[in-house]
Amino acid sequence: MKTLYICILAFALYGCQKHNNRESSTDPISDMDMTDLIALCDTYDYLMNSVSGHDEADTIIGNFTGRGIDTIYVETLENTANNPEGNFIAKSNNPDIPAIQIFGWVKVPPKLVFEGDVDGDGKDEWGYLHTWMNSQWRYYRVYNYDSKRKEWRFLYYDAGCDGQSLLDTPEYVRGSGYDIVEKGPKPGLIKINYGTWGAECELLDTIVKPTYTPITEENC
Repeated sequence: MKTLYICILAFALYGCQKHNNRESSTDPISDMDMTDLIALCDTYDYLMNSVSGHDEADTIIGNFTGRGIDTIYVETLENTANNPEGNFIAKSNNPDIPAIQIFGWVKVPPKLVFEGDVDGDGKDEWGYLHTWMNSQWRYYRVYNYDSKRKEWRFLYYDAGCDGQSLLDTPEYVRGSGYDIVEKGPKPGLIKINYGTWGAECELLDTIVKPTYTPITEENC
């Protein structure tokens, strides 16, 4: 059943890729032999909880405070047997960098992505993809360090974790090979690669200003 679902999804996603506005080198599935098709299905199975354009890791190193090099890593806390959502935190070796809760499926712990200084403020950003057991949509969170408050904040926040957002990624975007968030054309701007929500499946990009939104229980 799982293989059938993945293959059906692969066909659907290929149809989306054919209609995006970026050049695609993907050959028609009708020209593939069974080995190629199985490989394609395995690729989309992987992309359920990953982004092909990201370097995802349990530990990342960077200048997150603007004052020196630090390490951030994922720690899995104790989980109850009947709770599919794992209890994870991202923490640092630097006592000035607070631990922060991150979200994901207990069977697929979230990975960290070193973004670099995408907004040009002299500090490196990082992000992670919220992993889960079903659906193709995955929310990508990106964080910036607030030097005055010594706490994490969202680099960019628009519609929320469950609403229509530029950072709520469909699977065809995660398989595109593009970073979700990139450096903008000048300091104070960032570029976001995103996908439309309709049947047209367009892969687009936009330049926006960081919102530097504080993290609350309401915005996850």
